[in-house]
Amino acid sequence: MRLFALMLLAAGCGGASASARVTVAVHDDLQVATSALAGCAQGDLAPQLQIVADLRDSYHEMIVCGGLSMQFNGSIENVIANAVLQKATGNPMTYRGDGVFATPNGVMWIRTSLAGSPIGFNVLDPHSYLAGLTVNANVSGAVSGVAGGGSPWKMLGRAAAKADVQISFQSEGPGFGLLGITVQEARSGKLDLGKIKRSLGSLIHVENRVAVDNNYGGTTVRYQLQSPAMPINAMTGPNKVPMQLASIEATNPGLGQTMKVTTWTMDYKGDGGTVLDGTIGMDIDGGAFPYHVEMVYPHRMEPDIRLSCR
Repeated sequence: MRLFALMLLAAGCGGASASARVTVAVHDDLQVATSALAGCAQGDLAPQLQIVADLRDSYHEMIVCGGLSMQFNGSIENVIANAVLQKATGNPMTYRGDGVFATPNGVMWIRTSLAGSPIGFNVLDPHSYLAGLTVNANVSGAVSGVAGGGSPWKMLGRAAAKADVQISFQSEGPGFGLLGITVQEARSGKLDLGKIKRSLGSLIHVENRVAVDNNYGGTTVRYQLQSPAMPINAMTGPNKVPMQLASIEATNPGLGQTMKVTTWTMDYKGDGGTVLDGTIGMDIDGGAFPYHVEMVYPHRMEPDIRLSCR
């Protein structure tokens, strides 16, 4: 066990990045491999264990992509509120049609759907719900309140109640029925933004796919994560994005090493910490000797790493 100040910087999902500086206590057998693998270690351990360090670095992609997924989900739920605030979402996902969004580099792909059927419009465009939407808003107080740390929902709710926020639109967009409000309520210009958020979060499903391809000198790591389609509020409520493994391959051809996953139970948690929860168990074959690796993420960015002979 050791304490150290850790600076993490990971980038991958469309150029998005996650960084943090924290002091944590980590169990890292890579630092004491001679004793951890005393019963089987042969020769110089550093090259034999490099694949483990490379896998740890590659798994940081889950933090970046998980954070991007949570941001995307929040942008959908708040699409009308953001329009009223005239606030850009800053989400790097690009709409590809048929309900599909992707990062510019193709690492992450998200499909939106309704009860299994793809959505045929851009869920991040407020005009998909209220075609020809225009906003006549006295939101200076709301904007300053948000900038000062106030809740945008409370600020906008007060503004709407006082008729400081008025909207108009030409017609119902293809997604109007997902807002959970009547045409009369929409025409009144006073929107129950909380009701809209809850309706969008319960009706719109999202399905995530992440395809990682990393090369670290002698090590190549490729894996795909695939989450089932599920309602947005099933993730934003518990602040969790499942990181289910679809396939993985990690090799070091120069040493003849391959990796096989024995355990994978991973979730991204965005409850104020942008961390991972779960365990990844791996068997390393080939090289000078076989061994087992277990990475445990106890609600943090960095895993505890335990090595054992096989």
